[in-house]
Amino acid sequence: MRFIPFVILLLSFTTQAAGPNWSEVEKESVANLVALIQLDTSQPEGNEIIAARYLRQVLHQQGIASTIYESAPARANIIARLKGNGTHDPLLLLGHLDVVAVERENWSFDPFSGMIMDGKIFGRGAADDKEVVAGTLEIFMLLKRLNISLNRDVIFLAVADEEGGGELGITYMVEHHLDEIRAEFAINEGGWGYIDPATGEYTRFNISTAEKTPRRARLIAKGLAGHGSVPTKDNPIGVLSRAVARIFDTPLPMRLNETTRAFFERLAASSPETEAEIYRAILQPDPSPEIQDRLRALNPSYYSMIRTSISPTIFRGGYQRNVIPSTAEVTLDIRALPDEDPDKLFAAIANIAGEPSIEIVPMKVTRPAHFPSSLQTELFLTLEEVLRERHPNAIILPFMSTGASDSAQLRAVGIPTYGFGAGSIVGEQTGVHGNDEFLRIDAYMEYIRILWEVVSRIVTAS
Repeated sequence: MRFIPFVILLLSFTTQAAGPNWSEVEKESVANLVALIQLDTSQPEGNEIIAARYLRQVLHQQGIASTIYESAPARANIIARLKGNGTHDPLLLLGHLDVVAVERENWSFDPFSGMIMDGKIFGRGAADDKEVVAGTLEIFMLLKRLNISLNRDVIFLAVADEEGGGELGITYMVEHHLDEIRAEFAINEGGWGYIDPATGEYTRFNISTAEKTPRRARLIAKGLAGHGSVPTKDNPIGVLSRAVARIFDTPLPMRLNETTRAFFERLAASSPETEAEIYRAILQPDPSPEIQDRLRALNPSYYSMIRTSISPTIFRGGYQRNVIPSTAEVTLDIRALPDEDPDKLFAAIANIAGEPSIEIVPMKVTRPAHFPSSLQTELFLTLEEVLRERHPNAIILPFMSTGASDSAQLRAVGIPTYGFGAGSIVGEQTGVHGNDEFLRIDAYMEYIRILWEVVSRIVTAS
């Protein structure tokens, strides 16, 4: 494994009244991102301690104290704080240190090389999520280096285990060190910009203000085992197949919240008429199944945003072709709307399944239910303001992610959290959770510039 010598990170910065020296910011932020990529913190082992120690060293060189919390051996979280005058409650900058595993044989290069080529940084974590860690680290150090007079504390937090559900990371910090990370609001991963491949201009920004809650479950059917030549009515595979078919064909009712309503309102106002017509119809009370199907055909992710979704993902049953098994089970990947009541949800699933003999077994919940973050906070409004100034032709959309992130744990304890990250070119596969992951340096730097504008306004406003 090749490491970047630490000395190259100690760049000569000039404190300028006009703000950061962006040429040197790029050198430093790219160097830190490359160094983090070169540290293998892939799941399931994580081993985030090596990244936490690296960050501690970088912060120490800037005269910033930090603390590492190990939730388990080698599973580490790191926190640092810049003190303000206490006029306002803190701002939290969050990212995660772990990355998903790699299939090295399917990569075109060493996944932990941090190679730079053709204006791109390559490696696992380049786009998820070490660019957020390195980007927020840069903002944090700039506030210190430029001696910004802060009206609130600014907290830097990098955590373990996000890709595993957060139990050893953000959940651990919330349960054991909440007072150290409590803030008025937070910025995390979860949003991004869309770049037009023809013009290079940003056409849209998604700001994540909500996300669905994973509430997976197993459906288990039991019956009398027997010879395959003698069909039985309680054959677990047949009973379970009927139930899964009903669930598959019967979507749960749609429901909008503040985020998704604003999302479709802004899309309706900015999209071609053929699409806008669908978005306007979705905003009406009780849209027809036909309209909802048109939305799914247009964009399956949008269809998932308007309801609690259920996807059968694993079916297990049987062990020999001439034997009727005694049990069969299916795993359901359920992504619930933020305010979904789990008891009512599982009762509704049982009703749809229509098979009283089937047992529904909820699986472990790693992301708590929570309320979406408000669109009226100072942080969200400042994000909108900065994006409109820098990219006046881009659409800004509050967005509810169909996936999950550490933002759920923060929102659940009352910290409004907003997802924002680097942009990508429309149609370009960046390899996130796949192979040959990369991040464009120009998009990374624009993310840092936007973040600087947002944070510096938030922490210096009266």
